[in-house]
Amino acid sequence: MLMEHSAGAVIYRRSMNGELEYLIVQSVVNHNWGFPKGHLEGNEDAKEAAKREVFEEVGLKPEFDFDFVRKTHYALTKTRSKTVTFYLAKYVPGQKVVTQKEEILDKKWVTFAEAKKYLTVHGKMGVLTAARDYIED
Repeated sequence: MLMEHSAGAVIYRRSMNGELEYLIVQSVVNHNWGFPKGHLEGNEDAKEAAKREVFEEVGLKPEFDFDFVRKTHYALTKTRSKTVTFYLAKYVPGQKVVTQKEEILDKKWVTFAEAKKYLTVHGKMGVLTAARDYIED
């Protein structure tokens, strides 16, 4: 079984009314919604890959919290599977979300309730639930 490794981040902010919002992105490849993420390159570790991928895909340099770590595992094909390591990252006010057109079809800030409509595969709602609980703890 060939294993692929990716890393990314759950990026969050507080809206004007104090409600938590999360940045989700839609993949050009399969139109699935998720969090900014991508493959580890060369000999970089998951933390380095997460920072690079977030900047490449959405143009942000958020404040990462590497104490929060969640992994998802899923099959891509009969012979390939994927492990994705997610970290938590706080949006830095004043930065503009600029998507990488080759990889990202769309982006949006959503509440936890809204996210349930979009994060439907690969354990992404489980990652978001853990992130929300961690932030609010």
